Amino acid sequence: MTATNLAAEQSGVSVGMSLTDARALYPELLSAKASPSQDLKALEKLTLWFQRYSPLVTPHAPDGFALDITGCAHLFGGERAMLHGIQNKLNDFHLTSHLALASSLGTAWAAARYGNEPLTLVKTGDNKPFLSPLPLSSLRLDPAIVLRLNQLGLRKVGHLLNAPEAPLTARFGPSLIQCLHRATGDEAEIFNPLFPPLPYHVRHPFDEPVLHHQALETALAVLSSQMEMILKAANKGTRRLHVQIFRVDGHLEHLSIGTSRLCQQADHLALLFQESLSRLHDDLDTGYGIDLMTMAADNVEEMDDEQNILPVPLTNFERESHTNSTQEIDRLLDRFGNRFGFDKVTRPVPTESYIPENATRSVPIFTKKTALNWQSRNPYPPRPFLLFSPPELITVLAQVPDGPPLRFKWRRLQHHITRAEGPERLAPEWWAIKDDQKLVQTRDYYRVEDAAGHRFWLYRDGLYNREQDTPRWYVQGLFP
Repeated sequence: MTATNLAAEQSGVSVGMSLTDARALYPELLSAKASPSQDLKALEKLTLWFQRYSPLVTPHAPDGFALDITGCAHLFGGERAMLHGIQNKLNDFHLTSHLALASSLGTAWAAARYGNEPLTLVKTGDNKPFLSPLPLSSLRLDPAIVLRLNQLGLRKVGHLLNAPEAPLTARFGPSLIQCLHRATGDEAEIFNPLFPPLPYHVRHPFDEPVLHHQALETALAVLSSQMEMILKAANKGTRRLHVQIFRVDGHLEHLSIGTSRLCQQADHLALLFQESLSRLHDDLDTGYGIDLMTMAADNVEEMDDEQNILPVPLTNFERESHTNSTQEIDRLLDRFGNRFGFDKVTRPVPTESYIPENATRSVPIFTKKTALNWQSRNPYPPRPFLLFSPPELITVLAQVPDGPPLRFKWRRLQHHITRAEGPERLAPEWWAIKDDQKLVQTRDYYRVEDAAGHRFWLYRDGLYNREQDTPRWYVQGLFP
């Protein structure tokens, strides 16, 4: 037996007993196969839900968790009221609990597991008197060390408190004194929370559990306004925020949004979260109700005043219109990024290639702009605004060797060329061709205009005077 409930213990069943012996004591005993990995996941899930009381939480496998409530107790009516609230929640989950509060993590751990009451408060400065009568196992020592100490007649924590440290360290190693000092609070202990605390955090409790999504959207607006106030007061902005939705039955739902620039505007943050919430509309189960929502800001930085660099002096109205237009574009891109993924909203940037289809590459829209415009240092003839990818094959009806065609057919229409400019010859980039790729043929590009005034960018792939080439004509772009 790895675990038992209260009813089994009252029937004489205990941890470590074989299943056969347990059934001999209580034939109607119900048993299930132990799953430590699933138990750990359930413990972590329960621990995360108790972030409603403190952002600093950590599980203590296999049967406990800890909260650092520094600066949080006053939000729940004080330390004792807070513990009673946690106890009531665990009772609602049909979990038997022993809770403790102390100035050190080690004392709280010992009080919760070895205290006489389901709820224990150890006053600051009373760690050693409280620990003294407890068994040595309350110090979180290795069982082998506890056994050796018991053989020496040291059975309680008080025996170690009165014993000289040097002989104990020489015989049992430094871990014994370290555990003792951490329990008493003489040595600081790293808490190791599941998630690092975020510096800006706001919460919105509901008077009664809510079931409707409209109430959640209203709460998001309230949280966004609170976040805007504290960010503006600190002259800060954020690029990422997280919302936690706490259900009364112990379920926790997460929402996260990101922005391209530092942001502190409540209306924009609320809109992004409401869109994220709407996408979960069918999947978000409110269960028996939601009684708390929190919002935390991540990636917070100092807000700097932005100076618009404009080519000509503008009036105040024109400058305000330009700023508003830029902000609206950024907000639109934020919505696209949160909806489809910031890595899927891309923009083209130039790359070092004169082959038109290789002259640009797509990068996320929010990638920091660098000196990528290498072509600005290499003048070349105008390129069309619209490029086809891939280029579209055309049928030349009247071709001139080493010159542009007189007529061609494209998309079932014939075009008679009246003007032409070129050629612009582009040789294959042999240094960029991989072993498994075919070498691109030499291309001759022409800018042509037909009788209707339409302008095309054509090229001949291959040369007529080369036996190994197979010349073919393509349209790659259209000029306005």
